[in-house]
Amino acid sequence: GPLSINPEWEFFGFPRLMTSLKRILQDNEIAFGYRIGYLFNHFSVSVYRWTTAEYRIQRPQFATLFCAARLGRATATDVVTLTGIPRNSVSRAVADLIQNGMLKRADDINDGRRAILSLTPKGRKVFESILPRFLDRQERMLAVLSGAERRELDRLLNKLVERDDDWAQAETT
Repeated sequence: GPLSINPEWEFFGFPRLMTSLKRILQDNEIAFGYRIGYLFNHFSVSVYRWTTAEYRIQRPQFATLFCAARLGRATATDVVTLTGIPRNSVSRAVADLIQNGMLKRADDINDGRRAILSLTPKGRKVFESILPRFLDRQERMLAVLSGAERRELDRLLNKLVERDDDWAQAETT
C-alpha cells in the first residue's frame, strides 16, 4: 500500500525526504527485501545503541544470548543457522560473552568437537534487562496495525520463515 506521510513533517521541510523514502522503499526492484531491512534497522538500531552503551552488547552477542535463553542450550552453529549472522561474528560474540561471564561453554558429551553454550545467571539477568527494550520497540512498530492485520502479518512472516526449501540455509553456510 501507499507510504503514509505524517502531514506535520511538511512543516519541517520533509516532503523531499519523504518522496525519496517512498521511492527507495516502494519504487524499486527489491522493494520487499529493502522494506524488511528498513523495518529491521529501525526496529533494532536504537536498542543496539543502548545495549552497546549499557552492556557492550551488540547484535551478535544479543543473538547468542537470545538463542541460549530460548533454547536452554545452544551451539555456535545453532546461532549461525537461526540468525544468519556470520560464523566469525558469532565466534567473537561467544568469546566476548564467556569472557564477560554471561555465557558458559561445556563440551558436548555426544560430540567432542561441539561446545554447548548456556547462559550464566549474569547472562540471564542481562538478557532479561534487554528484552523489554525490544518488546517496547516491537509494540511501537506494530502499533499502526489492527489485531487482524497483526495476525495476517504473523501468518505471512511464518510462511516466509517456515518454508521447507533451502532459501535461508544456502546463504548462512
